[in-house]
Amino acid sequence: MNDNSIAKFLIKDLWAQFKTKPSLALGREIQNSPPYFVNIEPTSFCNLNCAICSFDGSRKNGYITRKTAELALEQAAELGTHEIRFFLAGEPLFHPHLAEFIASAKRRKFITNIHTNATFLPEGRIRAILEAGLEKISFSFDGETAEEYERVRIGGKFDETLSNILRFLEIKKARGSKFPIVTVQVIKMFGAPNCSVITAEFRAKFEGLPVDEFLLLKPFVWPDQEPREFNAPHGSKYYPCMVPWNSLSVVWNGDVVWCCGDLNGIEILGNIHDTHLKEIWNGEKIRFIRRKLAKGDLKDLPLCRSCEAVYHRHHPLFSDLRDYFRQVKRVL
Repeated sequence: MNDNSIAKFLIKDLWAQFKTKPSLALGREIQNSPPYFVNIEPTSFCNLNCAICSFDGSRKNGYITRKTAELALEQAAELGTHEIRFFLAGEPLFHPHLAEFIASAKRRKFITNIHTNATFLPEGRIRAILEAGLEKISFSFDGETAEEYERVRIGGKFDETLSNILRFLEIKKARGSKFPIVTVQVIKMFGAPNCSVITAEFRAKFEGLPVDEFLLLKPFVWPDQEPREFNAPHGSKYYPCMVPWNSLSVVWNGDVVWCCGDLNGIEILGNIHDTHLKEIWNGEKIRFIRRKLAKGDLKDLPLCRSCEAVYHRHHPLFSDLRDYFRQVKRVL
C-alpha cells in the first residue's frame, strides 16, 4: 500500500466521520446518516483489573459466536456503517476467531479496528490479524515506566507488554505494509510527573518502528462512575454527547447498547437476534436519548449524569476540528 493509498484511506475516513455531525449539531432525533462505527465485542473477558476501568462484572461474560458475529456484520453493512471496531469491555485478542471476523468484515468493505491492552499477542495471532487485512490498531500502554504502567494496568507487566508491542511492530515492518495504522495510546494520571506530555525517552523505545501516532489521554470519568483523585477536572459547559448520533455497540450475546462506555450493559436498546440494527438506529429508545441530550435534560439518563462526555470547556466540535487537522496533517 503506497502513501497515496494511505492518504485516500484517511480522507475517506474523515468524510465518514464528518457526515454524522450535522444531526448532532442541530439536535435532531432522527439521524439520516448511518453510524460512523459499530463496536462488536469479541469477548467480555479481560485479564486485567485496571484502576481506570468501569467494567464491574455485573453482566455475564462470554465469547461472541460465529453466528452472532456474522449477523452483526451483515446488519451493520445493511445499515451503511463505515467502520467496525472489534472491542468493547474485554480483550479482543483472546477470541480465537478474531482474524476470521476481521476478514469477514473486510469482505463487506468495512474499515476494521482493534483496541488492545497488548498483554496477549502471540506471534501466530499477530500474523493472522495482519493477513486478515486489519487497518487500524491502538495499543493501550498506559504508563512510560513500569511503576506508572503497573499502577494503572493492574495484572499487567510493563516489560512483557512492551515486548509484545515491539514484536508486533517488527512483524509489520518486515511485511512492508502501511497497514494497520498503529497508535500507541498512553493514559497518564492527572497530577503525575510529565502528565501533559509523552516524553522523548518513551518515544525512543519505538525508534525505527512503524508507529503512526502517539496519543496522550487522561483517565476518563465513565458513565455510572464517580470521579476520582487521578481524573483531570472536566469543563463546566454542557454540550450533548455525540455517541448516540455516531455509533452503536453490539456485545458478545447480541445485545445492543447505545453508549460505548456502557461496559456493564445498563441501557440495552435491543438484541440483533430479535431486532435489526436499522430499526434500533432510529428506534424510539435511541430517539428518546437524543431528544433528552439535545435539551440537556439528563434526569432520565442515568448513564449521562455523571459522565464527563457532556461537560466541556468549549464546544466539542472544536475538538473534532482539532482532531481532523491532526489527521489531515498525517495525510500530508
